[in-house]
Amino acid sequence: MNKKKTVVSLLAFCMTAAALAGCGSSNIAAPAVDNKKADTGAAPAATEPAKKKDPVTLTFVIANTVDAAPFNKIFEAYTKQTGNKVELQALPGGEFDNMMKTRFSTGDFPDLFLMQPGTKQNVKLRAEETLQEWSGSADIWDRIIPSMKEFQTTPDKKIYGVPFGATGMMGIYYNKDVFKKVGVEAPKNYADLIDIAKKIKGAGITPFYEGVKDGWPPQIFYFTGWVSNVDPVIGDAGVQKLEKNELNLADIPELKDLFAKQKELKDLGLYQDNVLAGTYDELQNGMGDGKVGMAFMLDGIIPQLEKKFGKPFVTDKIGFFPFPSAKDAGTALITPPNQLMIPTKAKNAKEAAELIKFMISPDMVNLYYQTAPGIPIFKGAKSELYPVQQTVNDLIAAGKSKVNVQNRLTPTFADFQKTLQTFFINGSVDAAIKEFDANYKKDGKAKRLPGFE
Repeated sequence: MNKKKTVVSLLAFCMTAAALAGCGSSNIAAPAVDNKKADTGAAPAATEPAKKKDPVTLTFVIANTVDAAPFNKIFEAYTKQTGNKVELQALPGGEFDNMMKTRFSTGDFPDLFLMQPGTKQNVKLRAEETLQEWSGSADIWDRIIPSMKEFQTTPDKKIYGVPFGATGMMGIYYNKDVFKKVGVEAPKNYADLIDIAKKIKGAGITPFYEGVKDGWPPQIFYFTGWVSNVDPVIGDAGVQKLEKNELNLADIPELKDLFAKQKELKDLGLYQDNVLAGTYDELQNGMGDGKVGMAFMLDGIIPQLEKKFGKPFVTDKIGFFPFPSAKDAGTALITPPNQLMIPTKAKNAKEAAELIKFMISPDMVNLYYQTAPGIPIFKGAKSELYPVQQTVNDLIAAGKSKVNVQNRLTPTFADFQKTLQTFFINGSVDAAIKEFDANYKKDGKAKRLPGFE
């Protein structure tokens, strides 16, 4: 990979926080960033905050699907600079939202935590009552690409989370050696994908691996399938109708077809044996050992594969393509970065705010991207992209990307992983989409959203 290649960041989002209903265009562009790799020596020091006489230990909560390595490096530098320590607590990714809501309801507040992006999270946690507000922190927003501030801003101009990390992506990751062995290339449409999978199976290799036991991985099939197959049909207007409960999920034929497609993969034997026992860890092992050809997955798999099989493996052996549609190669799914949040009742709220400002300092941002390369959201940041990330960056430049529908809707696809686990057992498409629709409406009603009363 050419390390000097200029990376065009993805983050000039045309969404407004008032609508949260998708862009008028799927193409995203932003100021260029320096793609020179950050110094690989010792962690650089930041000038703030000043060292404390009486150190404290901060609690920082993340989902276990998030790579902790870059945070640990930043926290090492923070401890060296301030004397304060940070205890990182990782909660199960599939249950993260519910566990955080439980902690808030019982008064078990962390000092800070990493939440999914966007203002929809404010509803879950009653942000106006429970979270620190950041709209007046010019020293923070001067460091961040403006579109990210817009994405976090509520209609009444409040901001309860500070974006941190890189633009994410979901799609189909594949082992290049497996593709080379069976003589195939990235698919041009969905029928082509099925043909590729059958050839891989014919070579004695598992075409797709699905982590049904862990719960959350099977959902990615639908998120990635949505932007290529559902968005082109219902458009942004359809997403707005879903937001207001003016359109039923169960009445979208293209969505129902995604359930049928996932069932087809299982019926054709294109998943691993005993798919119900599948785990995220075994998915990584199979992909790394060349025993699995493809997986519908988020970009969190990149650091996991690097940790297990080395950086050259991720750089040279792992490829990416979107979920194809019936007509073309598909649209890349992208996600804004997660956001840092501080409960107002946190024991060390003041120190947590100082930690966030330390984390977004130029040296710490570059340290983050040095450890976890990604498409930056910070002005002037340095990051070296993996080839799979460059693939997505190129798709964005070509106008073939779209933000995850769950980042555009306030109601969530509640209990979706449980619905899919049941679906893998009984195979009923009608029952699955009916339950999916009912849980979505239940979530909207629980949040007392307009149209769901």
